[in-house]
Amino acid sequence: MKGKEFKQLLKLNGLRQSDAAKIFGVTRPTISIWCNQDEIDDKIVRLINERFRVTDPSFSPISVVSGSSNVVGNSNSTIDNRQYYSDSPDVLRAQIELLDERIKEKDAQIKEKDAQIKEKDAQIAKLLEILSKK
Repeated sequence: MKGKEFKQLLKLNGLRQSDAAKIFGVTRPTISIWCNQDEIDDKIVRLINERFRVTDPSFSPISVVSGSSNVVGNSNSTIDNRQYYSDSPDVLRAQIELLDERIKEKDAQIKEKDAQIKEKDAQIAKLLEILSKK
């Protein structure tokens, strides 16, 4: 497995390098090193396959699928548009944590917009009051 394939696998599963570091029990810089390697060591590949529950040792998230309608772009494309997801509890837990963070961010944005709406409503009410006095 190449580093760019590992990086693509993380992306397809919605994982940041820090999430992957928790899953694999290593530091984030270690994950960065794996992502940038030309070839990842076989021992590490076995660990990746185990965590992502990949059963095919020749698995590659970026592979050629000739003659498939799943290929992105023209027929000469080398990127497989099929997506591979892991059902590993560690990966799923990291995805849930990531989604929980996004929900918190969206809730904060909603509260901010609600406050802005209340402020605008107050301004409109003042304007309507001024107009009704004339």
